[in-house]
Amino acid sequence: MSTVVALDIGSSSVAAVEVRAGRDHLALAKAVVEPLPEGLVVDGEVEQPDMLAPHLKRMWRAAHLSGRRVRLGVANQRVLVRSIELPAIDDPGERRAAVEFEAAEHIPIPPDQAVVDFQPILRYEAEGGVRERVMVVAAHREMIESLVAGVRRAGLQPVGIDLEAFALLRALLPPPGVVDDGAPDAAAQVVCHVGASMTNVIVSIDRRCHFTRLVPFGGGQLTRAVAERTGLPPVEAEALKNACGLLGEVPEGWDQDTVAEVRHALALGARPLVQEVRRSLDYYGSQSFARPIDRLVLSGGTALCAGLDRYLQQALGLPVELGDPMRHLDAPGDVAPDVAARSAVAVGLALDGSGDS
Repeated sequence: MSTVVALDIGSSSVAAVEVRAGRDHLALAKAVVEPLPEGLVVDGEVEQPDMLAPHLKRMWRAAHLSGRRVRLGVANQRVLVRSIELPAIDDPGERRAAVEFEAAEHIPIPPDQAVVDFQPILRYEAEGGVRERVMVVAAHREMIESLVAGVRRAGLQPVGIDLEAFALLRALLPPPGVVDDGAPDAAAQVVCHVGASMTNVIVSIDRRCHFTRLVPFGGGQLTRAVAERTGLPPVEAEALKNACGLLGEVPEGWDQDTVAEVRHALALGARPLVQEVRRSLDYYGSQSFARPIDRLVLSGGTALCAGLDRYLQQALGLPVELGDPMRHLDAPGDVAPDVAARSAVAVGLALDGSGDS
């Protein structure tokens, strides 16, 4: 049985999961979340690698994580994702060369400063023959090196770096029943992962990423809205945000006026999220390859804000469900809801390392 450890390093916390993989069995060994001080990670980029390392070391000791080889995810404004089309090529080397050549026309990063990879989306018949659409990911090398440096200084060995959008699809959506390069009648699903400072909007068909966009909105903005409305400090405002939520019955023992104030603040604070998600989906829908969207899966720590799923459903006119990042594990263990919600990216990274497709 092999062990995979994955890290999701965010702006306010770092999540680590350890998954043990057998031939036909995936078990969650550990899931832990460690808070990070402000300024170590800003907008998804590691700004202070030296200061990050002690926090990772402390997490490893406290949680007794067994592996030193780790998988990492990235999602920030210095990671560019583009969909490109080219003639279908079966030879792996020739295909990579063709993708890198074509990507140079679409990625505004000098080749010597970029780390480039790609993921096939689908093949289709065109007038000139079979063509292929691929999703190209290009990251600034300096940003990747800063991330890796912080992890290595903690005595850990990075063995893989993936786009967080790909990891989220693995964790939250079921794999396609038949690998058919995207059935022409398959509907699209949206994953909306709301973190502390950023939201990742991902459109998927058959668990393959066809569109992704980072939105500068996070749960921290909702907490600030509650704090400003109530005059409470951020820690209390955060607890009040999750307990009261946007919709539903008034929690027992709560003052109705206080709940009404909190919900009013949250409703106003969540409007930018609705606007950005709608803008993202409108842009996807304008593409020639767009499919109808049949549901939205909400995830991330902010998904714990009661009623946010129903608020988005009413605002967007789409069925919305709460994502379960433990759904593809045979033995998910007993994980607190807040830890599970925060661990979605890390679980998806671990699934990739375990050989899950």
